[in-house]
Amino acid sequence: MTEKTFNEYTVNTEVFGFEIPDGETVRIIESGDIAKFYPERKRNTNKGDYGSANIVAGNDRYIGAPVLAVEAALKSGCGYVKLTSTEKIKYALAVKYPQVIYLEDCDLSAQAIAIGMGCGASRELYEKIKFLVKNYSGTLIIDADGLNSLSEFGLDILNYSLCRILLTPHLKEFSRMTGKSVKEILTNPIALSKQFAQEFGVTLLLKSSASIITDGDDTAINISGTTALAKGGSGDMLSGYIAGSVARGLSPFDAAVCSAYVMGTSAEISSQQKTDYCATARDILNNLHLVVKYLTGK
Repeated sequence: MTEKTFNEYTVNTEVFGFEIPDGETVRIIESGDIAKFYPERKRNTNKGDYGSANIVAGNDRYIGAPVLAVEAALKSGCGYVKLTSTEKIKYALAVKYPQVIYLEDCDLSAQAIAIGMGCGASRELYEKIKFLVKNYSGTLIIDADGLNSLSEFGLDILNYSLCRILLTPHLKEFSRMTGKSVKEILTNPIALSKQFAQEFGVTLLLKSSASIITDGDDTAINISGTTALAKGGSGDMLSGYIAGSVARGLSPFDAAVCSAYVMGTSAEISSQQKTDYCATARDILNNLHLVVKYLTGK
């Protein structure tokens, strides 16, 4: 990653959406950093070699979130994608995605579990996350209503985790989690993100026009993307792609870095094709392969 200091960005606030304190060194994600996350796949391998991602998403009111998360995971390169959802959603998706494994409960043997997308914030969801935090040994990605449930019922469970945890809030969700206003967060989001990650022992991906990824020690900023991502469904895709990336072997931090960059670059391609106004989540999913082809030199 390229290291840049504040003074090297003459349009700092415009590019990032927030000020970087004078003298603060930040690492900006570039394509060369991401290519290493796509090593050449050996011919003598099978699906078991590329891991399992379990998507826990949706309820009967929100069917779209699991669709986007599942399809993104399918395009991440992992070996298995499993969906834990309602019977209605599973039957609806089975025809279009016959390669997905449909489950009643969470798969504790999966390398990655992504939970919360389109679930609806509730005590029931909170208790499910609490169970996973205490009993799951892989990587748990918590997004959307999972984050809102934590904010409502208590973040303290994060301190007792058996698993590695990655949280993916946007600014408003992070505001609920920290009790600080969005305006307060934007005064110094890097410091607040690092502080939060250190306090709870998690990796944090704070989503905005420039996304901050930190585990409290290592910090990177992703500036790829367009306002085509400022639409419903973008976070669902990102969480699915992160889960698949972890499943195939990336650490939570590297998976967040990789996924944020790839999704943002796919949005840039989609915006060039159809404009920021007209590009949809489906367009971004459909262009993911172009980003990976570029990164792998195929």
